[in-house]
Amino acid sequence: MFGERCTLCGGKLDSRKVCTECGLNNSKSEKNYKVNSSSCDGMPMTHVHGKDACQSPRESTEQKTYQSGKAPTVKTYQKADSLPGSYRQKERIPKQKSMTAKPGRKQKKAGWAAKFTTAFVILSIAGTVIGSLAEEIDMNLPFWPEEENVELDPYELLEESGEELPKEGEHAEFELTSGKYIVGVHIPAGNYSAAMSYEYDSIQVNDREHAIFLYEYPAKEGVDYRDDLRLFEGALIEITAEESVILETENAQSIQNEENPLTQSYEFEGETEKIAGVDFESGVYDIYVNEGYGMVGIGINNDEEAGEKLEEDYEENDYTTENLYVGNGSAKGAGYRNVIIPKGAKLTVEKESYDDEGFKITLTPSPQIASTDYLQTYRDYY
Repeated sequence: MFGERCTLCGGKLDSRKVCTECGLNNSKSEKNYKVNSSSCDGMPMTHVHGKDACQSPRESTEQKTYQSGKAPTVKTYQKADSLPGSYRQKERIPKQKSMTAKPGRKQKKAGWAAKFTTAFVILSIAGTVIGSLAEEIDMNLPFWPEEENVELDPYELLEESGEELPKEGEHAEFELTSGKYIVGVHIPAGNYSAAMSYEYDSIQVNDREHAIFLYEYPAKEGVDYRDDLRLFEGALIEITAEESVILETENAQSIQNEENPLTQSYEFEGETEKIAGVDFESGVYDIYVNEGYGMVGIGINNDEEAGEKLEEDYEENDYTTENLYVGNGSAKGAGYRNVIIPKGAKLTVEKESYDDEGFKITLTPSPQIASTDYLQTYRDYY
């Protein structure tokens, strides 16, 4: 002991190896009190001070647990049922943790990325294959024009057949209001031009014999045939105009028609339902609006014996109805001409709900007709 000094401050030691300067007990193992050194040197920052020596966290928890072959006993306390406020001791064995590491978030993200890449590659290959097949199929298909809206020439078949209207004829001009007109009955055949006052005044041509179908109006885009209307005998044209449309020709042909045998006019107002042959004579009429705006419906019976079917055996599914909206502000104007109403047909007059006025119409016999067989005329032309 002679000459020994304090390992901390270098002071003198007494007989019990206690430093007379700083009071450090130097009788302990010198290695535990060595200045600036420790038995923990070289251990990780997360090491644990064990009972006998410093140990790493893994050694302190796993080594002792698993090397011993059994789990350590851990003392816990819980409240005793029979002794309120006191505690009793019991033992529990903690669950042994699995040594298999679970995948982290980066691993999961990597998995999704791999799946996405695989799907992308598969879709790319599929797209290439489908595109190749489409090109192969397209090579074997007939050629179609690239234009979305291809407008066909309505006179193509006529020109192929070489059929034309006679070049010779008379000058004629007609001012027509809304209605249906049979070429050769109400107006003569010829090459016409049409003059209209409003953008949506229109003329429709339905010529089944010559396969000519036109629907012309000023606001229409594309090829305009209003100055090239080839109207053959037997064609049906329909005029829709707020006021009137003017048709003019230089080669008008002859017409053949009959005078309308009807002489009596009828006045109706909404709400009304009448049967032709019962409430008024069947025939061909012009409709004129006296007041207001509304709908005039004409239901034509489709039965072969429609002339014998009147009000008492009239069935809803036996007829086709055409609804005409006429009156003040209507695109069809204040009337509609050449309306065929065969025997057994149902006439319906309805006022529009938003119109404050009443709705009154007059049925006036049309001047010229094709035939008194009204149902057959309707089937042939209308």
